[in-house]
Amino acid sequence: MAVTSARSIVNLKKTHFERENAKIDKYTLADELPAQLSELSMRPRIAPEMPPKLAYTLRKLTTDDTEQTLAFLRRFFFRDEPMNQAVKLLETPESRCPDLEDYSASSLSHGVSIGAFDDLGEMVGVILNGIVRREEADYTDKSEDCPNPKFRRILKVLGHLDREARIWEKVPKDCHKVVELRVASTHSAWRGQGLMRILCEETERVARAIGAGALRMDTTSVYSAAAAERLHFRKVYSVAYADLPYAPQPDAPHLEARVYIKSL
Repeated sequence: MAVTSARSIVNLKKTHFERENAKIDKYTLADELPAQLSELSMRPRIAPEMPPKLAYTLRKLTTDDTEQTLAFLRRFFFRDEPMNQAVKLLETPESRCPDLEDYSASSLSHGVSIGAFDDLGEMVGVILNGIVRREEADYTDKSEDCPNPKFRRILKVLGHLDREARIWEKVPKDCHKVVELRVASTHSAWRGQGLMRILCEETERVARAIGAGALRMDTTSVYSAAAAERLHFRKVYSVAYADLPYAPQPDAPHLEARVYIKSL
């Protein structure tokens, strides 16, 4: 599943991430409901059609999880994302793009990203989320600050989506905080088991808990667009890659990028 967003653009020359003392909420989803989850009114979950020993745990991610998260995305997201493929951002299995990694990891400092871990403590799914506020809206083109010409093209597309979607005109006037689902991926062996849906549902629960009025998802593939619609997001903007002269041109069926929102 490919989900991206322009709002996690940071100073792309930065090479480290600030640590913070964010609280970690760990949710064990197995056969027996732990006492701490009972207090949170949460339900136990097991990966559908998988044996109980493969039950997984959900917890919020912090900047302490940066390296593990990036290692996971290198395996299961960066190479599959359609725009990354279109510009050959990662030309060999060993290739790295520091700008892409900084961009992705910057959302961890917001404290609303979620990771799924198997019973051995290995990451099997991740959704990187960020918080945006109405009073902080900034539509300036930040892509020119990126030194990597290939990634700069991708950022330019994401910036276009941010400007043209005009989401603050499409959410209630009393909505001043939106949680954006920016990057989402699952381990290839866990796909088709409903784990991405669980990660999105947990994101919605966290968003409600912090007083967000809506969720936003920018999609760059037909698969992520279909997932947004299954989760009852509403499309508010779309553009064909072919209509943007600077845009990467992914192979069919990934012919357009879209913006979806869901009011809470």
